[in-house]
Amino acid sequence: MSHHFDSPGSREDGRVDISDLFVFAGADPDTTVLIMAVNPDAGLSSPTSFRPDALYEFKIDINADTIEDLSFQIRFGAVDAAGGQSIELRRADGASTASGTSGTLLATGSTEQTVRIASGGQLWAGLAADPFFADAAALAQFQQALFVEQRFVPEVFGAQPRNNFGGRNISGIVLELPNHLLSTPSIHVWASASIWKDGELVRINRAAIPLVQPIFNIVDEHLADAYNRSHPHDDLAQHGQHIAAIAAQIAKLAGTATDPQAHGQRVAGRLLPDMLRYELGTSAQYSVASTNGRALTDDIFDVTLSLVANTPIADRIEADGRHRTTFPYLALPHTDQAGMPPVLIRDAEGQVRFNEAALG
Repeated sequence: MSHHFDSPGSREDGRVDISDLFVFAGADPDTTVLIMAVNPDAGLSSPTSFRPDALYEFKIDINADTIEDLSFQIRFGAVDAAGGQSIELRRADGASTASGTSGTLLATGSTEQTVRIASGGQLWAGLAADPFFADAAALAQFQQALFVEQRFVPEVFGAQPRNNFGGRNISGIVLELPNHLLSTPSIHVWASASIWKDGELVRINRAAIPLVQPIFNIVDEHLADAYNRSHPHDDLAQHGQHIAAIAAQIAKLAGTATDPQAHGQRVAGRLLPDMLRYELGTSAQYSVASTNGRALTDDIFDVTLSLVANTPIADRIEADGRHRTTFPYLALPHTDQAGMPPVLIRDAEGQVRFNEAALG
C-alpha cells in the first residue's frame, strides 16, 4: 500500500489518513497540481466526508532547506443535510506556516464544486476513485517471507495479480495553482493532516514519498506514529539509519548488492527527507532513476520495491486509465460498492484491525 492505513493513529479515523500525494503539471502547463488523497476506503471503512476539526495542508519548501516556506491550508465545515461541507482555503508564508490557520484567506466554497481562487488557481474536494494501484496481498506475503522467514521471494508478485484498491474510493483535495504564485522553478512538497487536541494542533499523518511507511515501519507500528509526528527536516537524523538497515537487510537476502550497507545508505538518501521534488512546468515522473513529482499513472509500487531490493520487481498491476486529463483530474467515484467488504473493521473490544476478507 502507498500510505493507506499506515499507522495506528491514522487508522482510528480514515478522514485524517493521507494515502497519497501527487504533484504534476496541469492541463495548462503553466500550472502545478497538488493532490492529497485521504480517507482510504471512503464509504466502507470510514465516512465519505472530511473531518470538520481537522487541518489539511500542502506544505511547500521553495529553497531546498527542508523547511516549508508556503502552506496551503484547507478546512471543512460540518456535513450538511445534503452531505456537503463548506471549504476554507488559506495561504501561510514564512513562520506562520507552522501556526495552524493563521494564513491569509484565499477562497471559500463547498465540496464537490470547483472553487475559484481570486489570486489565480482553483480548488476541488470530494469523493473520487482511489488512484493508487497495487497488489497489497502479494506485498503482505513478500514481507512475511522477508521479516519473519528471512527469505527473498519476489515470485509472489505477478502469480495471481489483483489490484486490492480497485473499486474503492478516497476523499480527494485538488489544488491547481499558477506557477508564478510559487515564485521558484523547483519545489519540495509534503502533505499533512492534523487535528486539535486540548487546544493544540496535533499531526496525525504526513505523506510525500510513496510506500515509506508500509515498507520500512511495518516491523514496528509504533515507529509509524512517531514518523508521522516528526518533520521532514529531521528525517535523515531520526529515521535514516532505520531505513538504511531495512534496505540493507532486503538487499542482503536478495543477494543484489556487494555491499548491502552502502546500498542501504543510498536508499535512505534517496527517500529522505520525505518530500516530493518537482520542477515546475515539466512532465512529472516517479521512477527508479529519478524523481520529479508524481503523476496519477506512475507505478510507484514497482518503482519503490525495485529501488529498495536493488533488482526489478513488478506486481503486474497497472493504472486503470479512469483518471481525467482536466481539472479535477481524479476519476469519478465508484458507485457499485454493494457487497464490497471494508478494509478496516472493529473487533468486540473496539480495536481497529484489518479485514482479511477485503485484502486476501
